[in-house]
Amino acid sequence: MKIRNRTATRAVRTLATALATASLSAGIALATPAVSHAADPNVSISCSTAGNIHFEPGVQLIPTPQQANIRMEGDCYDNSGDDNGGMTIASARLTSGFDGLIISCLASPLANGQGTGTVEWTLDNGETATSQVDMRIERTVLNTAHITGNVTEGRFEGQQFTADIHMSFWQGVGDCTVGAPLGGVQNAGIAGQFTIG
Repeated sequence: MKIRNRTATRAVRTLATALATASLSAGIALATPAVSHAADPNVSISCSTAGNIHFEPGVQLIPTPQQANIRMEGDCYDNSGDDNGGMTIASARLTSGFDGLIISCLASPLANGQGTGTVEWTLDNGETATSQVDMRIERTVLNTAHITGNVTEGRFEGQQFTADIHMSFWQGVGDCTVGAPLGGVQNAGIAGQFTIG
C-alpha cells in the first residue's frame, strides 16, 4: 500500500512539474516582444526624377476633390556604400496615388493628403527590387509639394521617405476654363527629387 502511494505521489509531482514548466514557457513566449526590423542607419539614396501627374476627374477653376496619380523616374545617387548589401542603386521609378485632394487651378495645385506608392529600383548590376511606401503631402508652396513617409515593405523597409515635387501646372490654366464644368486639367508634367534614409 505504501509503494502504491509513493508511486502515485511521484506521478502527481512529475505532472505538476511538467505543467509548471509548460506554463512558465508559455508566459515567457507571451512576454517576449516581437522582433522588429531596425532601419539601417547607413542607407542614403537620392534620386532626381521627372514624369507626369494625372488628375481624375480633372482640375478646374473651382476647388473640387481629385484623385491624383504620379508616375516619375530618373537616376539615383547611392551614398550607402557597402552597407547597401554590396549593390548600388542606379535608378528608380516611383508610382503613387493620392485620394480626396481638394484643389483648383487658381489655388495651390496640390493639397495635404494621404497616399501610397511603389518604388521600383534598378541596381547597378541590372537586378531590380521594390519598396512599398506610405506617404503624405505635408505642405504645398505654389506649385511645389513636400511629401514625407516611410518604407513599409520590401527593400529599405523602415527607412524614411522624403520628396519635393514641382508641377508645371500654370500652363494648363486655359484648359481649366475650356474644360469647365465637366473637363479641366487632367495631366501635367512634374519634376523633383526624393530620398530614402
